[in-house]
Amino acid sequence: MTGSRAERRSAGTQTMLDVLLRWTWIRRRTPARDIADFDSGQPLRVVGFTQTIGGTVKVSVGKGRQIARQRQGYLRLAAGESPLWKDARGGRSATLQPPFRLKPAGGKVRLAPKFDRYELVTGAGTYDLAVPKKDRELVRHAFGGGAEPR
Repeated sequence: MTGSRAERRSAGTQTMLDVLLRWTWIRRRTPARDIADFDSGQPLRVVGFTQTIGGTVKVSVGKGRQIARQRQGYLRLAAGESPLWKDARGGRSATLQPPFRLKPAGGKVRLAPKFDRYELVTGAGTYDLAVPKKDRELVRHAFGGGAEPR
């Protein structure tokens, strides 16, 4: 963590406990509440997938061929701070540099139907990013794109 305030999970970042609470009809956070909390200074943690942020990891697929591996991680979003990507495993992290432009990328995320794909253009390069559909408004808001029309 880079800031002094503890981060919390976003509405789309769900643990097994969150799923159990949903099954018992206990109310969870909403995307609108996430945006309000973000604007008031609360750092948020958004789960996601990438192949390129923090460097590409190649895996062998046989016969000398290699492909980029999809990695799970977290995007730390805090008002007034640069977004930080941290891999769930492996210890890779990368601070994303402004200016930002977030563009929807077509197609589905393999094995993750509740995620949207984006192309994230930063001052240091272009990256792929997949985040939960529930967090799309928060991510667009954090990167300066505003709310996405439905």
